Amino acid sequence: MPKWVRYSVLTILLWGAWGVVSKATVQLISPLLNQVLFTLGLAPLVLMSALSRRSLEGTHKLKGGAYAFATGLLGGLGNVTFFVALSRGGKASTVVPLTGLYPLLTIFTALIFLREKLNGVQLVGIVFAAAAIVLFSST
Repeated sequence: MPKWVRYSVLTILLWGAWGVVSKATVQLISPLLNQVLFTLGLAPLVLMSALSRRSLEGTHKLKGGAYAFATGLLGGLGNVTFFVALSRGGKASTVVPLTGLYPLLTIFTALIFLREKLNGVQLVGIVFAAAAIVLFSST
């Protein structure tokens, strides 16, 4: 099994647990405080990453750093809206999979801006994902 598959499975496990813990959290504190504490929870990982020998690798550090900053900003705002959805009555079993369809936006922007191509199987996957949006939003 390739290493990337193992990391992908580990990501599924970690994010799956994250979704359940997120719902429990917003039942106890506000979505904004949740985001603040969520960010503080990242501090040990930030420190480990900063101290890594590989942290200074790259050929376009300024441009890459700007993209990384934008990624953090967009991800943080997405977290806040995710936490708000949970706090406003959304069930974790519905909100997590529905918001997990965000790659659809990634696909469409990659097609336009990165000029990537899709094959037939991927197109079928998009159709099923779109159907999932309809099914999840009707419950």
